[in-house]
Amino acid sequence: MNDSNYQILSQLRYNVITKMRTFVDINNERFFPDYELSQLSEIEISFLTRNSISRHGLTTNFDKSKKISSSNCIVKLNRNLFEKKYLPYAEFVLFHEYIHCLGNFSHNENFRQLENLWPNIGEMNTFGRQLTRELQETKSQWAWTCSKCGFIVKRSSRKFRSNYFHKECLGKLENIPINRPTSLEH
Repeated sequence: MNDSNYQILSQLRYNVITKMRTFVDINNERFFPDYELSQLSEIEISFLTRNSISRHGLTTNFDKSKKISSSNCIVKLNRNLFEKKYLPYAEFVLFHEYIHCLGNFSHNENFRQLENLWPNIGEMNTFGRQLTRELQETKSQWAWTCSKCGFIVKRSSRKFRSNYFHKECLGKLENIPINRPTSLEH
């Protein structure tokens, strides 16, 4: 990882952990004690593969024989989160992954309550949908097209079964390749 990426990820980690220190319950007790935040600051953060579209962050255990914990996890983030307009969302995604690192594996009610501590959660969800749409637009190679109403869903892979239907109008979906102009055709 080059120095620039390291600085960006270090700043992101600092921003998220600083915010996490401020989250308190109705008794003014912190949700995340110092020892947990200290453990989070040691977790390796890197990038997802370049072709990742719908995944914005991932937490995985580096020792597969053990459960994910703050001492046995790696966080990977989508590179597109670091566009200037998505930096607030990048913080939220790292916070989301940190919740996993603290032992909250499934997206259950407890997980969502912790996740909802983040300020402007609705805006973060909007950012997430916008980023996914942008990535689908630029990286998709296939389109599922409804034969009845013309609805289109862009896809990055060709995986397709012939019995897919559009749930809104029940038209049969067809898998059509997206032809992008080459640099010579521009």
